[in-house]
Amino acid sequence: MNTDGSETRKAQVWFGITATVTIGPGFLHKAEVGGIVMPHLPLTNWLLRIGLPESLNRDMSFSHEFAHFRTAPALLIYMTVLIVLSSATGHADWVKILFLLISGLAAWEIMCEGLVIFEGAAAYRKAYDGVSRIPRLLFWATAGVFTASGWMVVLYR
Repeated sequence: MNTDGSETRKAQVWFGITATVTIGPGFLHKAEVGGIVMPHLPLTNWLLRIGLPESLNRDMSFSHEFAHFRTAPALLIYMTVLIVLSSATGHADWVKILFLLISGLAAWEIMCEGLVIFEGAAAYRKAYDGVSRIPRLLFWATAGVFTASGWMVVLYR
């Protein structure tokens, strides 16, 4: 724990790069790789971790944040497919591309939380034992709708 109440952890992601994640102070996360720092609001982690004890909240938030680095190559492939298909079907105006980017971010959040679950399904279930399912259902439903909406933009005029 840092003196300002934040916590920083480092991890080597599967493709050999060391990533750094800082949670806090307050309602802020910072992700860093290769000297590039990306501060962001942890809306997904906030929603998914409602009701968890602080230590579990932080551990799972770190797992989710590191999952962003680990799933980045899959996201790049996914976004390339969406944008190429959108361009090929004549759906490449800037509003639709922006919508596809938002849809891609939703898909990325799904990938990341899915990886957190996949890597520790039993611990995940145990962590949420007795915790309301409503915030998680809201996350999965919202992220699913945004992800599917991106495909609707690509597939239908």
